[in-house]
Amino acid sequence: MRTRLWLAGIVVGLVAPLTLAVQDFSDIDGELMKAMEDTNKFLEPDIGGRNKDSAKEGAQFLLEGLQWTEQYFASKGPVADAVKISQEGQQHARDILQALDKDEFEKAAAAARLLTKNCKSCHDLYKPRQG
Repeated sequence: MRTRLWLAGIVVGLVAPLTLAVQDFSDIDGELMKAMEDTNKFLEPDIGGRNKDSAKEGAQFLLEGLQWTEQYFASKGPVADAVKISQEGQQHARDILQALDKDEFEKAAAAARLLTKNCKSCHDLYKPRQG
């Protein structure tokens, strides 16, 4: 009996990670994801150039996109890490907006770098590979 339970535990441990690999994310809004990726590329340069209005517009767009992303992944089932990453990204976007409101460009830039790392961490797990 113990041997069967032990073997069952091993099988579950080996198969559970494969669940994410086969989970279907084909219905994700690819246009939104691409727009978010493009916006993120210009965010830190806008902050560095003290282009406050453009930076705020970008951060707000990313915040709203990350709210959508959180809802999307929450509806997909066992992808709590993606939901958490989306929530963390939202906080970074809020931090950017708050810093920009106070003309704290260095703080905004630091938060933008964290947001970029945050996006990359989700893409490393969930972005479909080309090729």
